[in-house]
Formats: sequence, structure tokens, C-alpha cells
Amino acid sequence: MACLTHSLKKNILLPAIILLAAACHAPEGYHAFRTLPDEGWKRGDTLYFSLPRQTGTRPCRATLEIRHRGDYPYCSLWLLVSHNTADSLTFRTDTVECMLVDKHGHFDGAGINDLYQKSFPLPDITLHEGSAPTFKIAPFMKDRLLEGISDVGIRLTPTQHSTE
Repeated sequence: MACLTHSLKKNILLPAIILLAAACHAPEGYHAFRTLPDEGWKRGDTLYFSLPRQTGTRPCRATLEIRHRGDYPYCSLWLLVSHNTADSLTFRTDTVECMLVDKHGHFDGAGINDLYQKSFPLPDITLHEGSAPTFKIAPFMKDRLLEGISDVGIRLTPTQHSTE
């Protein structure tokens, strides 16, 4: 019984300690998705991504993440992407085209079954100490109800050490 307890502790505690140590040294960043209704994304609906208050100033690479189904009816997706990373009152808005097909008209990106995911670079940003920035993403398409998009996400990856 003592041998079993020692083996169990070794097999559970060691991986947990390794994961904790790795988490402590992982670079800070932000990655989140918002899931859209199955019936579609309404033209006026905006997705919000609120970041936690920043403890330091850090430049980041920003990426837009799109998950769509195989029944998405278009080759691309146009979005309005806004953020207030420069100051809390002013939002900068970019119009972003997300090309979802290859040159042959087939959906590309990572996928399994009938779901595809693709990343699109956004302009780099700087997160400022004390700020709590927000990203807003809205469809910029003619459809009143845009079908086939399942999730939209934002990924921010620090490009160098923060100044904390």
C-alpha cells in the first residue's frame, strides 16, 4: 500500500509541479473567443473583448481568429475591428478583410470535419500600464444575418518583455 501511495504521489504531483513551473514562466498574453448564435451573426451585433487592467506596458502582436463552417456562403469576411489601446476614450477602427479560401476557391486554414479556423494579422498594438482596453468586432457585410461563422477571437502575444 505504501508503494502504491508513493507511486501515486509521484505520478500526480510531479506533472502538476512541472505545469505550475511552466505557467509561472509563460509569457503573458490574451486569447479569447466569442461564440456566435447558430442561426447567424446579425449585422448590428458587436462582439466585445474586455482585457484585464494592465500591470505594465508591453507591445503586442494582435491576431484575429475566425472559425467558420463549410456552409459559409462567401470567399471572405469583412469585419470592423476597434480598440481603445491608445487611450480609454478613443477607439481606433480598422476594416479587415478575412480571406477564407485559397486560390482555387476551397476553404483553407486548420479544420476538422466541417469546421475551419484561420488567423489574420492585425496592426501591432501597445498595451499601456493601468489601462483596461476593449476590442470590439462587428460584421461589415451586406447580409442582415450572416450565416456560417461560428466563433470570432482575439489573440495578443507580447513581442518583448514588459516594463513592469
